[in-house]
Amino acid sequence: MISYIKSILGLNTDTKVIEQGAVIIDVRSAGEFATGHIKGALNIPLEIVESKADDLKKYPQVVVYCRSGNRSGQACKYLTQSGLNNVIDAGSINDAQILLDASGKQDAKIVKDEVHPLSQPKNLRKDKSLMKVLIPTDFSVQADYSYLMVKKLEEQLNVEIHFLHIMDFPDTVTMDENGLIETCGEIDVMYIKDQKKIADQKLSQLKVQYGSHINTHLKFGKITNTIVSFAAEHHFDLIVMGTKGIRGIQEKLSSTQAQMIARISDVPLLSLMCDRSDLIIRDILFVHDFMEDDKTDLPLMHKFSEFFDANFHFLYIQAESSTVDNDVLLKNMDEYAQSHGISKFEKHALKTSDIENGVKSFLKSQDADIVFIGTHGKGGFFHKSAAESLIKHLYKPIISFHL
Repeated sequence: MISYIKSILGLNTDTKVIEQGAVIIDVRSAGEFATGHIKGALNIPLEIVESKADDLKKYPQVVVYCRSGNRSGQACKYLTQSGLNNVIDAGSINDAQILLDASGKQDAKIVKDEVHPLSQPKNLRKDKSLMKVLIPTDFSVQADYSYLMVKKLEEQLNVEIHFLHIMDFPDTVTMDENGLIETCGEIDVMYIKDQKKIADQKLSQLKVQYGSHINTHLKFGKITNTIVSFAAEHHFDLIVMGTKGIRGIQEKLSSTQAQMIARISDVPLLSLMCDRSDLIIRDILFVHDFMEDDKTDLPLMHKFSEFFDANFHFLYIQAESSTVDNDVLLKNMDEYAQSHGISKFEKHALKTSDIENGVKSFLKSQDADIVFIGTHGKGGFFHKSAAESLIKHLYKPIISFHL
């Protein structure tokens, strides 16, 4: 899908040629890399690719790919800004293989690691309790990414999937429970009905595409407020949103919408920027204010701890000018793990200017498959804006929730 849209926008070009001696870089995580990669490619995750720029300057050309083309584009931006002149964005792994084949690289096949220590264990128990998940959709590829992410969760969790499409009409346009549409006269009712018919057809197509097990809903209203109110009224456990489109295309469900939802929703939000269908959840980064007297019960945390064979990384980030009692901090981390039934965890702390820089710095030395962050409205480092900044800039699945 991304490859097709890029082609019609002119973002792909037939002039790309892979030079002799070029290095192929896969910027996905180690776990994703192991599920299938181009033979001979180096695995340099996006989070550390900028720090490897000097090492890559010895190659005449650097060719970058990922799962769907989003992370590869960001990696190329980092490398170009670091002084590399001959960087090729090969896009998705399939696009990269086609490009390499067209350049005469006959051995550019996709291979898998036969034995990989990061593969998901097969003997894990599956959660029997039901988790209701809401996927807001504008029928873009980002909604597809959301569904694929939920399917990864479904490997260990019992998930009920709901798609919600919102038609962003003025408040003067209403629709009751029986589907009766009314307007104040400024907008033609037949136009609204025609647009609703198109949306209904697209929602029906989702059932054809994904299966009759999914649930679909259509609402009129402002996008952010309608998502938040619908999730709360129907007692959803998680909202999942794809947040970043291709440059040049403006989706209705953008990172800005996700940021606003993270700010006001009491239902946790899982946001992601790209296709994570290769994701293996083994390392979870939990960014939290462990110096707060926090007794919040987090059902999602319990589920990830119990039903994924994952190692938690507890990270406390403090301002450069502040001081904390390390003994108290470590004790609080131990107590938090015990209260949430987390047995596999490591404790980390660092000083930096803000949460976003702290998380990015940490991920350069310790990879994580998914990031949890709890925020509050009290101000300071862990204000809600901390999660919003990560949602906009971090190429990791992020679960944000209110404390």
